[in-house]
This record gives sequence, structure tokens and C-alpha cells, in this order.
Amino acid sequence: MNVWVIRAGRSGEFEDFFLDKGIAVINFSFSRSVADFADRDKLLNSLQNEPVYQDLSNQKVSSAGGQLWRFTNEIQNGDMVMLPRKRPRVIAVGKVAGEYSFRPDLDTDYGCHTRKIEWRTINIPRDAFDQDLLYSLGGLATVYRVRATDAEQRIERTVNAHLAGEPITELETESHFPDDLPESDLDEQIRDRIVQRIRQRFSGTRLEYLVAEILSASGYHAIQTRLGPDGGVDVVAGTGDMGFGEPRLCVQVKSGVSPIRLRDYDRLRGNVENFGAQYGLLVSLADFTDAVLKENERSFFNIRLWGPDELVERLIETYDSLPGEIRADIPLQNRRVLVESED
Repeated sequence: MNVWVIRAGRSGEFEDFFLDKGIAVINFSFSRSVADFADRDKLLNSLQNEPVYQDLSNQKVSSAGGQLWRFTNEIQNGDMVMLPRKRPRVIAVGKVAGEYSFRPDLDTDYGCHTRKIEWRTINIPRDAFDQDLLYSLGGLATVYRVRATDAEQRIERTVNAHLAGEPITELETESHFPDDLPESDLDEQIRDRIVQRIRQRFSGTRLEYLVAEILSASGYHAIQTRLGPDGGVDVVAGTGDMGFGEPRLCVQVKSGVSPIRLRDYDRLRGNVENFGAQYGLLVSLADFTDAVLKENERSFFNIRLWGPDELVERLIETYDSLPGEIRADIPLQNRRVLVESED
């Protein structure tokens, strides 16, 4: 059994379609069934005659044809599929449950080349996976095979732990980097490494401290509260020298591995009024459930969400103004590349 990555659009715009329909779909601007072609060379010849491909290099035509052929003929029923999601940045894992089907009737602009997928889970945190698997997930291609050693067994173990509610990040794993890693999204790899370092060095109240310092570097007067666990407000912030100015923020910070649920969101929303603040900020290293994301659309003008991506972005923006001890724990070169060290 092999493990495959199949992406759902450059920005993850077709993720919901994949997950809701139990399907994987690809396009490549090719409107004929791949099953009509006896071999890959005949498929490539047909692609080269398509108007959209006539001005492209042979390398790009070969890449598109190779991925179409792979999706149709090399992916087998029972193979494992990983979908690196963009909204939120978590991983969905499933298995292939049907042969290739050409579906021009589909109500989507993304494509008509399909495989049926049984999704086992749709929200595993990215940093639950070993580093070599994360590198494999960062490939730029739409369809490719994950070639990390024992990938299937290690992913299966992570999925089972996630479904059982076990602490995934504490699993003892060993990374095995293959010689032929896919061409990768470097920015995504950098973000993953910085998030991992934040998890290692800033858990619990230290993450609250990091968020407070980022806000301070952004022009707020921010302090950590003494409400203790589950108080619903970890940092309060206001503008001006003493923090009496507006806007006024209540901030809740979560460093766990479970996606944030509505009860946390509702607690913060209530505390915004209780504290006499105007806005709320909910920060999580584990992203948010779909229910929270949908609810936040209604409260867009009152509450903001910082998942791992937003936290890293703000960290990089304010890095030069952060305390030295934070910069020592998260050493960046050119404010974006994590400096690797023995510890």
C-alpha cells in the first residue's frame, strides 16, 4: 500500500468539496477521460495538442500528464491519501475507495477526474507528524507519492492516536528522509519549523508571555492576567502609554494540540463584554474547528483568530522589537529562517 498527497487547489479552495463529497478531484485543463489512453505517451501527445498546453514547455506538459496518469493508474484502491489543508492548516487522511472516474457532470470548476475517498479524519495538527513527513507534505505538485521510510505505518499510528484522543506529540518517532524529496514549498516548511520551536519553548503561560510581547511590539500596552487556567482571558491590552486608549483587547491563548471548540470561543466573547473591552483575540497553536471558523464569520468585527500561521506572521513582523530571551529561543536569520542547533 502506498501513501499519496492530493491537493485541493492552490489555496485550498476546494477542500470543502473534497471532504463533503468523499472525493478527490484534479483538473489540469484536460477535458477527456484519461481511461481513453492506453499508455502515458499517448496521453502526453494528446495534452500537447490542447490549446492551453501548446505554449508551455515540455517539462510542464510532462508534469501535468504524469500526474494525470498517476492519479488514474498508479493510485490503487486501499492506498492512503493525505490532504494538506489550508483552511485551517491541518491534515486530512483517508483511503482510496474507488477506481478512476471521469465526471464532467460535477458541479465544480476544479475538474472532472475523480477518485472516491473515505476520509478517516480531517483535522490532525501538522506538527503531529514527523519532520520528514512534513517535508513530504510540502511538495508543490498536485498529486505525488510520499516516499518517506515506513510512511504508512507512522501515519497510521498518528491517525489512530488522534482518533483515540491520545497525546500525539508525545509519540516516540524517528524521521527517515528519502533521497528524492518532492520539490517543496519552502515558506510552508519554514512556518512548520517555527511553529515546532514555539511548541517546544513556549507552552502554557510562556505562550501567553510571547503573545503579550508581540502585542506590545505592535503598539499595545499588554499584560498577562492572573486568572489561572480556563479563566477565559490570558492577556489584556490597550493602546497608549498606560493602556487606557482604544482599541481594548481581551486575549485568550491556547497551546494545546486539540483544535479550539465553540465553548472557548463563546467564553472569550462573553469576557470581552465583562472586561469592558471592545474586541477579542483568540490565539491557538492547534487551529480551530470548522464550527468556530463559521461562527467567527458572524463575529468578524468583534473577534479575531490567530492560528499557527497568523502567530508566526506576527512574530516575524515584530521580531526585531521582541525581548532578547524570545529571540534567543526562536533564533531567526533574516527574520524568517529558523537557525538549527543541537538542542
